[in-house]
Order: sequence, then structure tokens, then C-alpha cells
Amino acid sequence: MKAWAVIMAGGSGTRFWPESRKHRAKQFLSIFGRKSLIEQTFSRIKKVIPPSRILVFTSLEKAASTAKLLRIPRSQVIGEPVGRNTAPCAAWAAALILKKDPSAVLGIFPADHFIKDEAVFAKALRVAYAQADREGMPVTLGIKPDQAHTGYGYLEMGAKKVSVRKTPVFFLKGFHEKPGLALARSYVRSGKFLWNAGIFIWRADCLLETTRRQLPAVFQAVVKIAGGGISAAAVKKLFSKVPSISIDYGLMEKLTGGILTLPVAMGWNDVGSWATLKSLLPVDRNGNFSAGNNILVESSGNIVKGSGRLIATVGLKDHVVVDTGDAVLVCPVSATESIRKIVSELQKKNMRRFL
Repeated sequence: MKAWAVIMAGGSGTRFWPESRKHRAKQFLSIFGRKSLIEQTFSRIKKVIPPSRILVFTSLEKAASTAKLLRIPRSQVIGEPVGRNTAPCAAWAAALILKKDPSAVLGIFPADHFIKDEAVFAKALRVAYAQADREGMPVTLGIKPDQAHTGYGYLEMGAKKVSVRKTPVFFLKGFHEKPGLALARSYVRSGKFLWNAGIFIWRADCLLETTRRQLPAVFQAVVKIAGGGISAAAVKKLFSKVPSISIDYGLMEKLTGGILTLPVAMGWNDVGSWATLKSLLPVDRNGNFSAGNNILVESSGNIVKGSGRLIATVGLKDHVVVDTGDAVLVCPVSATESIRKIVSELQKKNMRRFL
């Protein structure tokens, strides 16, 4: 068995507007320290998987710059001509890797998440790869919930299968959509539910065979593309026609009872919006996160990020203020999930330079 990885970096991250733009999506932002989220993801994974066995999928126009940023050969970065969600991306990766290594076990990772405890992450990965190889079943990392979160999907654990290096492995009973607060609380109280982190480890041959059965149009397209010898225009035409569908919906939910899950507590966060930064970055005694040339007077619970010029607030509470030089965002922390509506308005008004 050889362990491989694919980092999915095709998202746009509109909830981090105005910093995230079409040319600079969330995964390319340096939110925690100097390195971007995708650089941190790559660095984490390469502690377990050799860099030469890590592929990155991103949009075609970002492929060359992504290879340069991660200091890997351009051949390891696959440029998707159009975005088609995670199932076609994973199947394409499996088809490519199987040509090089028929015994490959493939880990599928989002590019834009935060993981505090990398040692726990690495240990869980090693167990997950070994189990996926041995059983031929997909393994998903489930995050032990520390609160009744309504913004994540949940994984319901079934019976315990085995313990490997003191790490319990469970059968996965089912996937559950983002719940309301009352249901989320009951999930957490039961102790049988985990957050779905969107991290899957699966033997590449099993992944592709499941795609053949469940998503035949995707299978036919990716096998033809991975076979090579066709033009970029033909690749775009083929890939444009496949359904846009996630791994969860397209593949995993069709395998009820045939999936394993590892409960892990590794300080995971999907960095979904500006509001999440207050729990991940240092704040002052008034609960403000401040980056830049800012003066916050009688203000509390804010996220204020500047680009050079002075930002001054008085009596401001629980707001996000972000200045990128050409645009300023001001909104309540509680409304950060609605920032995508601004992006929609900009599109309607054809204000492309702000997208």
C-alpha cells in the first residue's frame, strides 16, 4: 500500500469578502500567520505523505500559481476547467493515481481548514490509511463536538469495530444534514455524533469502482480525461457535462453500513466565516480581534482588519470591519454568513472589479 493525498482547492470562499476574491479565494489567504491556509494544509499532510504523492486540484487559472506557491511540480496540480464539486474531483484524482499505483490509498482533504493539534491529526491519518487499505472501505475523520454547532453536518457512529494504537474505529451509521439548535444539542448529548470534517481516506480502486456504479457519467468522463491524449478543449467539454455533486451525496451516502469513522479531537475548524476568527486568534481584554492600524475605543467583541490606513471605532460592539484598500465591509458578527449576498449584489450590478 502506498498512501497518496489530494487537496481540493477549488472553492471561492465568498464569506471572506472583501479579502477573498475570484483571483484570491479563501484557501490562498494568510489568516493564521504568514502562510496561507493551503500552504498550512500541504505542510500538515506532507508530514505523513511524501510531497511527491500529493496532488492539488484547483481552478485551471490558479494551477500554475498554486504549484509555485507550494513549490511542487506543475504536473502535481490539476487545473479543473470548471468547478464540479468534490465527487468528480475525487474520482478524477483516483483515476490519475491508479495509472501510477494500482495499490494506492487516497486521502481527500479540503484546502482551507484549520487544525491546531497536528500530532493527533497525523496519528489519526496513519490509522485511517491502514484501515482503508485493509478493509477496502472509506474511512472518514469525525470531529468530537465541543458544542451544539448548527453550521456543520454530523456523522452518526454505529458499533465499534476495532481499536488501533488506542484509537477506536467505528462503523458509520449515517450522515445527517446541518441540524437546528435543539437537534444539535440532542446529538451532542447522545455522545454518538461527530462533526463531518469532509476528510475521507479510501482505496483508489474502491473509490473509482463506487463511482462507476453510482455516478457512471462521472466515471466515464474522468477515466477518459485521466487516460490523456485529448485536448484541453475536449477536457473542458467532457468535465462540463458531469453532474456537480459532493462526495457525501454522490458516493458516501450510497454506502450505508460500509463506511468507517475515527472520532478525533484535534482543534479542527472549517474557518467558515469572519466570525470564526474570534475563537481561533488572540483577542484583547474587550474581546476584540484587531489587525492593522486600528484604534478601538469603548468597543468590544469586534473583528477589525485593516490594510494600512487608520480604522477608528467608538462604542462599536460585535461587528466585523474589514478594509482592503478598495473596499470596506461593515456588518454585525451575527450576519457574517450573509456576506455572500454582497457578492450576489456585486454580480447583479456588474461590479466585477470587486469580485
